[in-house]
Amino acid sequence: MSVATQLGLGDPESHALATARSRWPVWVSVRPVLGVVDDLLELPAWLRRAERDDADKVLLALAELSSPEGGDDVAATGALAWVLLPGVSLLASRMFTLAPRIDQMLAAALWMEARTFRWQRGHRVAANILMNTRKAVMRDLGVGVAADPTWSRTIPVAPSERIWEFIPAESCNVSETSVQEMLVELLDSACAAGVITDDDRFLLVDVAQTADRQQTVRSGRGHAGLLGNDVSAEVAKRQGVAAITVRRRTSRAIRALRGGVTAVRVPA
Repeated sequence: MSVATQLGLGDPESHALATARSRWPVWVSVRPVLGVVDDLLELPAWLRRAERDDADKVLLALAELSSPEGGDDVAATGALAWVLLPGVSLLASRMFTLAPRIDQMLAAALWMEARTFRWQRGHRVAANILMNTRKAVMRDLGVGVAADPTWSRTIPVAPSERIWEFIPAESCNVSETSVQEMLVELLDSACAAGVITDDDRFLLVDVAQTADRQQTVRSGRGHAGLLGNDVSAEVAKRQGVAAITVRRRTSRAIRALRGGVTAVRVPA
């Protein structure tokens, strides 16, 4: 049984979607940004074509209508969950070996995240809801992120990277978890020092996890496979941008880390 079926969103004529479609004109009247389409069923296609910032504004309006601190409209929760189903379905295909009821777990987590997204200071709505949905399920299962919360924010670093010049030799004998923690601290420090942005860090983690999942092992030009075509294509599809944009932003973030590494405090 799919995530869509679990949520009652598998059929455009379902009660949940029919209710959301009937309320769409009302939502447009109170949140004009939603007026990009006349019918909710047209929204997924529009989101695929839209610029990321424009798409984010539309999703943020739905999140506000959904939230108990906003419009408190569960029909909007259903609409938001429905447009995010492709991303959650992808999660399900990757996580199906973790539990027999992974679809049910993802459906519950997606609904909760769509219902409670912090729209007051929110951004990157789709990416954050999907990331938090995955984290919630992993936490419930007691694996991955739950076992080591820092893992989701780490990135692999090739042996050729200059960062290793600034890590004491004795660090080579520390545990895998300690290395992960050091990399997390490095990224945190880089963000605090203005070397990279939070968006840069999010992108680097997404690219790195994708490269790891695809078992990209070649270093290439010292990028540890992070600029591979397959990696960029998958991340681009997930984030709704062009693959060349992913490679350009990833390369820029890596260059910034290299250039600013002396300004970043590396844990001893």
